[in-house]
Amino acid sequence: MKKRNRWKVVTLASLALAMAGCSPGGSGEAAEDRKNEISVGSIDVVDKPVTLKIYFPYPDDVYARFVQEPVAKKFPNVTLERLVPSKGGPEGMGELLSAGNVPDLFYAVPGWYGKLQLLHVFEDLSPLIKKYNFDMGRLHPSILETVKSYSSGGKIEIMPESMATLLLVYNKAIFDKFGVPYPKDGMTWDQILTVARGVSKTDNGTEYRGLDFDRFFPINNSQLSLPFVDTKTNKAITTSDGWQKLISTLKAVYDVSGNKPSKAIGNGALFFKDKTLAMFIGHINFLNNLMAIPDSELQWDMVTMPTFSELPGTGTQVNTPFYSITPSSAHKDEAFKVIAYLMSDDMQTFYNKEGRLTVLKDNAIRDQYGANLKQLSGKNVKAVTSLQPARPRPFTLYDDYVVTQLSTALQRATLDNVDINTALREAGELANKDIENHINSMK
Repeated sequence: MKKRNRWKVVTLASLALAMAGCSPGGSGEAAEDRKNEISVGSIDVVDKPVTLKIYFPYPDDVYARFVQEPVAKKFPNVTLERLVPSKGGPEGMGELLSAGNVPDLFYAVPGWYGKLQLLHVFEDLSPLIKKYNFDMGRLHPSILETVKSYSSGGKIEIMPESMATLLLVYNKAIFDKFGVPYPKDGMTWDQILTVARGVSKTDNGTEYRGLDFDRFFPINNSQLSLPFVDTKTNKAITTSDGWQKLISTLKAVYDVSGNKPSKAIGNGALFFKDKTLAMFIGHINFLNNLMAIPDSELQWDMVTMPTFSELPGTGTQVNTPFYSITPSSAHKDEAFKVIAYLMSDDMQTFYNKEGRLTVLKDNAIRDQYGANLKQLSGKNVKAVTSLQPARPRPFTLYDDYVVTQLSTALQRATLDNVDINTALREAGELANKDIENHINSMK
């Protein structure tokens, strides 16, 4: 825009502000909102040098490729100073706060949310979303609903970066050895148990197990959308009909003859290292382990995780790693611009092609999952996006305590032959103690 036209726009805008402030029904607050809109600047530009402290507790190569390098290219005036405490997760954040080294923005996963809330590190991002007209409607509806469920009073405290899901991967060689057809997309839990029976066998002294699964994810993000805590009483919910059904379904996997684990449930190494596990239901990041193995050493493919017959086509609830901004940051606008860029169409397309499943609803982007990963060529990649996420559960700050105890209950029922009813009841008792300690620590 030419200088003369630019001043014309500013003059007209100023006149409009004055008229709004003086006209009937106008208000100083409305005038101030419009003033802010004019002075905002572009969400795509950081026009002055700024250093942003960031807590990103994941591997250096992931940070460099998916955060540092793209941000440096997009915003030459932004310098990211990565904070690296001796611990990870919420404990690492606590260490930083104790040292007075508070990040401007940070990356976390849903399981840390309750413990991070105790540290008071979440800024309400709603004003920034409004200020920069950031379109939250671009998000997949299930992700948007989940984001909103994490905060009360209309706040938005997290911005999703990617999403996780579960997949069933299988070893073709084991199926070929026993002459069993490969699993297919859309199978139910009952159907996959039948498949597991056919490949839970011993051959020439080698024991082959049919199926195992991630120990925490199917519970933390259950397909049945089960609540963990009563929001009115803050008491754990572990003995409901829903939890009885889910834990019984998961335990049935290990009740298959020849499929009982010897030490612990959820041993994915048996699939990619020992190669004695026929099927594994794992986190999408499990694919990283498989892609590092030459096809000549492990012939594998994937299908959708099994579903409940009463919920066909339904996967787990949304699990989305996220970014947040700390309330004490002096550079909230710049931090928000960085986060917004990492959620842009360009970056989400890049992420998705590189195997970080996009949070956007745009099918043109979603359909490109893994396109840059030659190791996925010829694989059933559509299994990643075929299932619809389950509806979000009612979220509380104390969910993670219950998840931990329910996972332990499943392991006790599986390995120690503890009655499921007893294991679930005792899980609730232990979770309630953890919740009570958490509440007392906040007083």
